Amino acid sequence: MFRIREATPLDNDALLRLEAQSPQGTGISIVIDRDDYFYRSRLHDRSTVLIGEEDGNLVGIMAYAIKDVLLGGVPDKAAYFYDLRGEATYRRSMKRGLFRLWKRALGEMEDSGAAYIYGHVKADNPESMNISTKMGARIIAESNILALPSLPGKVPPYDNHLDQLDKEIERIESFVGVRPLRPVSLGDAYRRGAELGYLRGVFRIERGDSFAQVSAWDLSKMYSGRVLHMPIHLRALGVLLNPLAQVLPVPRVPVVGRRLTYMQLFDPICQGSRGVSLLKELIQKLRRLAHANGVSILTLFAYKNDPLYTLPRFFPQEVLHYNTMVKPLRVDELPVPPLYLDIRDV
Repeated sequence: MFRIREATPLDNDALLRLEAQSPQGTGISIVIDRDDYFYRSRLHDRSTVLIGEEDGNLVGIMAYAIKDVLLGGVPDKAAYFYDLRGEATYRRSMKRGLFRLWKRALGEMEDSGAAYIYGHVKADNPESMNISTKMGARIIAESNILALPSLPGKVPPYDNHLDQLDKEIERIESFVGVRPLRPVSLGDAYRRGAELGYLRGVFRIERGDSFAQVSAWDLSKMYSGRVLHMPIHLRALGVLLNPLAQVLPVPRVPVVGRRLTYMQLFDPICQGSRGVSLLKELIQKLRRLAHANGVSILTLFAYKNDPLYTLPRFFPQEVLHYNTMVKPLRVDELPVPPLYLDIRDV
């Protein structure tokens, strides 16, 4: 018998076991390890985690949050879906319980009065893409996660601007503007991150008419990852670089089975004739900061074709691709890029 109910803290261990069966990606395959399954939900003010059970066994998860965002520059509500998971053998058996779980969540999101539903789905995750598409969601934008190994070396002095955080939030808001998916209060996540110690700072380089900046978040205490599979060319590169990394300031390539910790970069902005080169210089410095803090991977989150920045290239690097899926509810128009990428969503 299949039933759907809201998860409670008592379900934490079972949820984590199901998470371990859901590695992300097919090229580089990574499984996320976290002690508290509900940490993502706690980042949102209004969130729900629904679980599906078959004969008492956990077989599916679907979580969502109701968010206050800007739509056409006007405050409104949107529903964000995430953590869509299915137990491996249950998925393969083609049972329809996961669709029932999605429909239950869809009904609750519709009842909330949200203008539309959106979520970020890994482009090489065909099962989640298929479920999202069959339920009426469509791709409206593509984003990249630039993943770089941290870099040994001397950490330069930094001004993290945390002593003037409100001013930094206003600065970011002035560049981001009123684009779709932007929280009505963009600063809530920043203030909460500073309070919890996750926000390391807003870092910037300025020279002449050019500047580059990002915000850096150290979430290594919240979760980590393990590489389950890596393409052979990256494995070969690791054989070459990793011994050198013990004596020279070169990056260390992740090893299959080893624990990975992350520093995440958001809200990249680069302006002026030297903006892209300054952004690359800034990221290189933050890679050293990450290494000094025991972090193995630095990731930069960015939408494709965003006018606020151009992503520089590094060697070695890996780029993960995500699709932003949207299903309209009480509006006819889909959000028009450029969109805003909220740290609480990823």
